[in-house]
Amino acid sequence: MISLRKHLDNYTRGQKDPGGQGIQEPVLSEFRAILFAIGQCVDRAIPSLGVELNRKMTGLERNLVPPATTGDLAQTNQQAQRELSGWADRASSHYTDIKRELCEIISVVSRAGQSTTERDQKYAREIGEVTGRLGCIAEEKDLAQVRRSIIETMRSLKSCVTRMAEESKASVDQLTAQVQEYRTRLEDSERVSHTDPLTAVANRRAFEKHLDAQIAARQPIFVIMIDLNDFKSVNDRYGHIAGDDLLKQFAARLKSQFSETEMVSRLGGDEFVVVTTGRLSDASAKVERVRKRALGEYKISQGDRNIQTVLRASIGVAAWDGSEPASALLARVDKEVYRDKQPDMCVRA
Repeated sequence: MISLRKHLDNYTRGQKDPGGQGIQEPVLSEFRAILFAIGQCVDRAIPSLGVELNRKMTGLERNLVPPATTGDLAQTNQQAQRELSGWADRASSHYTDIKRELCEIISVVSRAGQSTTERDQKYAREIGEVTGRLGCIAEEKDLAQVRRSIIETMRSLKSCVTRMAEESKASVDQLTAQVQEYRTRLEDSERVSHTDPLTAVANRRAFEKHLDAQIAARQPIFVIMIDLNDFKSVNDRYGHIAGDDLLKQFAARLKSQFSETEMVSRLGGDEFVVVTTGRLSDASAKVERVRKRALGEYKISQGDRNIQTVLRASIGVAAWDGSEPASALLARVDKEVYRDKQPDMCVRA
């Protein structure tokens, strides 16, 4: 964070001019790009904590429009630093909570092990006393007394074994319940860490993990990448709440076009990606279905107003060649998206 602040400060100090004129457009564009990149990176680092900071950084970036002065830049720099500092505190607390939960799990298992050892030692002493009495019985001369002693000893032994079984079952049941509770909490945490909090589809982390697993298993897969066209203009014109509403609606429509086994993910911003299987003709048919059913007209909310807008996208699809790494496959599908953006090379949805 220190190097980032120095970088931001250098922009501010390096562009001051005595006349109080506006910042040069290339410098302003670079500064805005840094703010945008910060928001994207923190969203990828800790999805559950990154959404709000991403939104605030995007807001700061959107408010920096020409003609911006060095004073505007300095003020934005200070706001960005405050937001980053607050996010860092929340991130530290987040990891502290995770560490505490792991320590609790270890403590539960440790206590269970210690309890088992103590219980076994207690019953070992009790059984030892019973067997000691059996040894004494062997020295008895009166058969009637021997019989009574054996019956009493067997009752004690049976009682001891029954209590051991009951305590063991209770301990196992308690440990099982505690382990299940922590397993549920960890599964919930895992699900949150792999879900985009805005759209409820998988996030970039989950997508990359899934893609790596499919490639490692040598599955015949296709990657479909969808880049929403001119989405920034929706945020600029109607605000980020309306933009978020549009993203959520689109994600729901997009996900409905695929089965549960096909992963639909949001890479970040207005980029989505799908991992699917089948033949090239199947993938092409799915792309056309996305164009017809997931794109087109939408109604979004701006306060108490309902606004109708048209959503378009550039789409690329590429099949894994059976040997390339995930990065190469993504680079190829990204090129297909770029090709689809060219008006003379595609028909847009």
